[in-house]
Amino acid sequence: MTLKKTLLIALSTPLFMVMTAIVWHTSNPLPPMYPGGPATLITASNNKTLRSFGDKQGVHRYHVTPKEVNPFYLQALLHYEDRWFYQHYGVNPFSLLRAAGQWIKHGRVISGGSTITMQVARLIDPHSRTVGGKLHQIARAIQLEWYFSKEEILTFYLNLAPFGGNVEGIAAASHRYFAKAPHQLTKNEAALLVVLPQKPSRYRPDRYPTKAKAMRNKVLSRLYQGALLNSAQYHLLIKERVNLHIGKQPLLAPLLARYLKQRYPNRHKLQTTIDYSLQKRLSTLLHRTSQRLPHKASAALVILHNPSAQIRAYQGSVNFLDASRFAHVDMVRATRSPGSTLKPFIYAQALDLGLIHSKSLLSDIPADFDGYKPQNLNGTFSGPVSAQHALQKSLNVPAIQLLNRITPMRFEHTLAQAGIHLTHKQANLSVGLGGTGTQLLTLAKLYRSLASDGHVAPLNVLKDTVNSSASVQILSPQSSWITFKMLSAQSAPDRVVPSVRRQIAWKTGTSYGYRDFWAVGVSRDYTVAAWVGRPDASPMLGYLGATQAAPLMFDAFDLLPPDQQLLTKPASVTNTLICWPSGLALEHIPNNQCESQHQALTINHMTPPSMDIYGDFTTNMSWPEKLAHWLNRKQINYGSTTSHNTALSVPDYSIAITSLRSGQHYYRSQLSTLTLTSSHPTQVNWFINHEPITKPQIELSQYLGETTVSACINAHCDQQTIYIHP
Repeated sequence: MTLKKTLLIALSTPLFMVMTAIVWHTSNPLPPMYPGGPATLITASNNKTLRSFGDKQGVHRYHVTPKEVNPFYLQALLHYEDRWFYQHYGVNPFSLLRAAGQWIKHGRVISGGSTITMQVARLIDPHSRTVGGKLHQIARAIQLEWYFSKEEILTFYLNLAPFGGNVEGIAAASHRYFAKAPHQLTKNEAALLVVLPQKPSRYRPDRYPTKAKAMRNKVLSRLYQGALLNSAQYHLLIKERVNLHIGKQPLLAPLLARYLKQRYPNRHKLQTTIDYSLQKRLSTLLHRTSQRLPHKASAALVILHNPSAQIRAYQGSVNFLDASRFAHVDMVRATRSPGSTLKPFIYAQALDLGLIHSKSLLSDIPADFDGYKPQNLNGTFSGPVSAQHALQKSLNVPAIQLLNRITPMRFEHTLAQAGIHLTHKQANLSVGLGGTGTQLLTLAKLYRSLASDGHVAPLNVLKDTVNSSASVQILSPQSSWITFKMLSAQSAPDRVVPSVRRQIAWKTGTSYGYRDFWAVGVSRDYTVAAWVGRPDASPMLGYLGATQAAPLMFDAFDLLPPDQQLLTKPASVTNTLICWPSGLALEHIPNNQCESQHQALTINHMTPPSMDIYGDFTTNMSWPEKLAHWLNRKQINYGSTTSHNTALSVPDYSIAITSLRSGQHYYRSQLSTLTLTSSHPTQVNWFINHEPITKPQIELSQYLGETTVSACINAHCDQQTIYIHP
């Protein structure tokens, strides 16, 4: 061969190899790094696991970076698997030559000679155990080194390495076998997880502890020889047995996790704002609640931290594992009728429009608003009531009286400016009484504004996500503060005294047909919203928001730490002495025309006159015309019997069952009928086991065992539990 031909071959051979490599690379692009798509881990704010989702093949993987793994594990991994990882370009020729020599000598594969990069190549693009397959793996490894840094390739290995069953990656293995995060691994645990990916089905410590210990000690021996362990450490570690801590991970906030997985399908990890400890205690509370709910009934609850607008706890169903209660339906986001829970924002808007102050005279009387005739829950009317009293007692006609003046379109437009959209065909007065649809999370977001100067802010549920949209002010600081005070002035239902006393503005709601029961409360730092009902929308007769959802809401408040922020009264809010029936300030009213006096919270000392039933201001000092006619028919004289120095008396709706007490036992052989009496003489609705009865008596022959008796008036109830025997 001439020198010229030799030089030509010498030059063309590398060129041919380069061209071949380019052609191969072009026709064989890198496959996806996670062939089955991402496996997603949902964590609480402290990184504790709430719920994990496998990839498309059902593989569970908790995505981590090298910084999140115990440094000793990384040292052991590189020393045992690929000590020249940071020096080679994907392939270690010395390792390959050693592996080839062993293959020739023994006639079978003793060691593969694979680097960590080559192992990643095999994991993303499996190949046959042949010479051709090995060459394919080498080409992929070089391709990986071309596109990615060493840190990225190491990260791929940490998350793709198999650890037995459907577990991949060091983080998932650490949680699976030792119930801890990978940065918490001990030296023995780290050594075991270094060798496990070599033969995960044969070295699994939960199935083959003896083999697993032997392979772990092999790694420890190699580390001792490499001076990563001293003699004392080595001899102490090899004596330890394999200590596993395998426990089933509890599902916390599972429906929130499902929602986030669906919304962010390509994310490996989602760290939420959920308080792990609070969520765990809330889950226990809802589980206890399920034991006293009727068949098919569920409950949901969400807790917001007002200053940060963060969701701190989220329970979409009463018990995620109870299929009989439609547990997989997320009632935090389900659209349902809100009952009376929108009423506070009708009053707040009326305050901002200068229509009322806190003690404005409103009319709770029969009324016809162009064919719409609202009724109260108990079917009765109270006549003249203050705005505060009407809101606290959730009277329907006064709320519609105000909404009619504001107009439903304007009311909804104000809410819509902050992204609060109600679900119905057309704006109408029935919206004020629940004739629309909304979500529990939306109500919580809305009520938070009462402790946030009237601002509605986007809610945060992910720690690394910053909402680009700013908060929107739908109420003034003055009206939100006055509404908060009006709602917080009412006493909570009878219950155990909470460990943390706090001021809570709260409102309940019961939807038409007894299908949804709501309670939303706001303290200075927290908003708690609760829903109780049947997800299939079947009715629960005899239940009320005040008796079902409100106790659950207050129990949730008991789980929270003390409030820290202050709600400062705006300077323009003042106490003003006003007169009825005019509604004006005392200083503007002749003494002989002030039939009763009230201390009202006013904005800028404004005291708008009283309205008639349809929302028009009265032009004289007398009672609104239709209210006066109602008083005359009822033969009630409020003016002559009321002192100028006291507030107008209002009906007393407190009630207590007087004929029996909880825990009493009755025998059908000795008694056939038990008459029911209460502290309130009339207008009482009676329920046995939450079913209404027409007469105030129990026919003992119809009941046996534990029996619940309820007496209700105007959404206030007393409940006693007795026991009936044969």
